[in-house]
Amino acid sequence: MKYIEKTINRNTANTIVDALLINSWNDEETRYHGADYEGLSQTQYREPLVELMLNEQSNICCYCLKEICKEDTTLEHIIPHSVKINDFPKYLVVDELTNNVVYKTDFHRNVKLIPPAKYPHDIAYHNLIASCNSNSNCNHFRLSKHIYPFIYDPNIENKVEYDNEGIAYSFDYLADLAATGISTSPLLIVYRKLWKILSVEKNSPNEVTTDDIEMIILTLEGDTKFTQLLSNFYGNPSKKEELLKYKWFFHYYKNN
Repeated sequence: MKYIEKTINRNTANTIVDALLINSWNDEETRYHGADYEGLSQTQYREPLVELMLNEQSNICCYCLKEICKEDTTLEHIIPHSVKINDFPKYLVVDELTNNVVYKTDFHRNVKLIPPAKYPHDIAYHNLIASCNSNSNCNHFRLSKHIYPFIYDPNIENKVEYDNEGIAYSFDYLADLAATGISTSPLLIVYRKLWKILSVEKNSPNEVTTDDIEMIILTLEGDTKFTQLLSNFYGNPSKKEELLKYKWFFHYYKNN
């Protein structure tokens, strides 16, 4: 797991959200119209915002650490878009959210203040991170389940570990990992196990070929708990190419 540093692009990113607010202000009605996530999803706002987030996340998913590009990126709300107002305070436990985010219906939409003191949580830059588009883990898997905003913990890289079998565990955030599918997805566990083996056999992830992957898969086929999952690595399409997008784990296992 990697800590996400939001100060890197804060000013530039807030300028993008400010542009949405400027363009959403209606002088006649003295009110914002469209200053919401649907408005932020317009190309002129979303694309530069995604580029900034991928930059600060080194082009990897906030949760599973898969290499992603803007075409397969989804924007994850740390505080869910649909969170109930009574549950909102549960997320205000880190400065990134406490100092920058307000519940969307508490945002004063009849007062033109750009930049605002705090941004509505559905469009606030500090409440958005870049996730992959998997349905079995990360953003689409989590949906609106409550999690502690652990990606803002500066010590997160020491608090989440992965064993030689590919199992993710954490004394502090085990329930949160489960809520995002990071500790429960069988395929992610297999990916991590394969990278553990590859980290022993290779000096660099760039040396890994599809033939190397097939050879390792053959050695694991006798283990019944992997049989069904490993079948995904044969034929076309194959999971081999996707496995190669999880190179972060090569370096993790190489250094641990």
